[in-house]
Amino acid sequence: MKKEEVLSAYADYLLDHQERPKSMYHFAKHLEIGEQDVYSHYASFEAMEASMMAQFVENARDLTIEQASNDESFAEQRTQMVTFYLTFVEVLKANRSLVQLLLPKGKDQLQAWKNLKSAKKVFLEYVNSLDINIEALSFIPSDKVKEKTLEVAAWSQFITILAFWMNDDSADFERSDIFIEKSLKLSFDISDSTILHSIVDLGKFVTHHEKT
Repeated sequence: MKKEEVLSAYADYLLDHQERPKSMYHFAKHLEIGEQDVYSHYASFEAMEASMMAQFVENARDLTIEQASNDESFAEQRTQMVTFYLTFVEVLKANRSLVQLLLPKGKDQLQAWKNLKSAKKVFLEYVNSLDINIEALSFIPSDKVKEKTLEVAAWSQFITILAFWMNDDSADFERSDIFIEKSLKLSFDISDSTILHSIVDLGKFVTHHEKT
């Protein structure tokens, strides 16, 4: 069984049973394949769940890049980010029941963060590929700190938008679309040095922490 088929079958299992299989053995038996066949692709259920969330981000990224390559008006970084998020919400919308299982609330919140680990890597790689130039950060001498500051801010925004969508009960999640546009406008227009210095301090802390 191919890797994507195993992942799709696991997604179906979660949706049908509203919980994980009792063990990898039970899941393999459900698929009528050997347990080692599953392990050849994924070492754990956590790995499969993280892969699903990363795949949602990849789908939104690829669709945004395709649209940008076909339309010169998408050359602006702000437009690309807005398009990415609007596309990401559409991808999530088509998989909302599954996303709610992958990102549980309450006592299982830690698992939700684990399931976003791979998605975070894909998202930040995409953000860095846009080579976003924040003029208000020009006072920062270190390029590495600039990059880390941007990553911290971008990931915080990603989490905020995702959380807003998860709790959005408006028709067709229209409030999420408005929130995305206003949130992106603010992030690109921001010029308050006090806020920026706070973000810089956080970026320096994260950079230092990664070295230790």
